[in-house]
Amino acid sequence: MNYTELAIQLIDMRACAPQIKMERAMSQIARGEILALNYLAANGNRAYPKDMSRALMLTTARVAAMLKSLERQDMITRTPDSADNRQVIVSLTEKGISLVEERRTAMIHSVAKMLEALGEEDAEAYVRIQAKLIELGDIWR
Repeated sequence: MNYTELAIQLIDMRACAPQIKMERAMSQIARGEILALNYLAANGNRAYPKDMSRALMLTTARVAAMLKSLERQDMITRTPDSADNRQVIVSLTEKGISLVEERRTAMIHSVAKMLEALGEEDAEAYVRIQAKLIELGDIWR
């Protein structure tokens, strides 16, 4: 098997992926402020900024800027940690929770339609391979 040829094929295919509506939607949910909101929702609606920076692979300055913007929009609150006043806990507001739920519901609908179009066997294989890629992480860097 020629992995270089497969890599070229995959890269060429991914160049067309933004034209696919579902790919655009999944890409948007995985970046910017919605990424931070999704991270908070997936972590009990609250987290420390340093944990967000590490998990989202963003600089602390970028996370601070996102949090400032989200706070201005009333999507999050930042409060001192009662156990350690040097730390701040970021929490989703009701407005933030509503936005995440709205976006997530729309995303689930789009992805379910895409998976249905693939058929049962290919859909399960696609999800399995995506899970494996996430599990492997950055081992090839």
